[in-house]
Amino acid sequence: MSNDRLWDDSIFTPPGTKRPEPQFASTLVNRLGLARATRGQKEQGIREWLSTNQPSAQLAKSLNDKGFGHLLGDRQG
Repeated sequence: MSNDRLWDDSIFTPPGTKRPEPQFASTLVNRLGLARATRGQKEQGIREWLSTNQPSAQLAKSLNDKGFGHLLGDRQG
């Protein structure tokens, strides 16, 4: 079991600076406001995010590790 919180990519950024893309599945789920959502709701949210975003290699690995790899299709980062 990994502990993404220790390697969380939420950082402090100056006002007006774009936040970096999420690097971990847990960060993506939190940013989507789905931390307490059902598995199905999380999958739908991730699917929608993936429709307009390219996951990094690290995020793709984390999605695979957390059981969401099937949502990636051919998009492996």
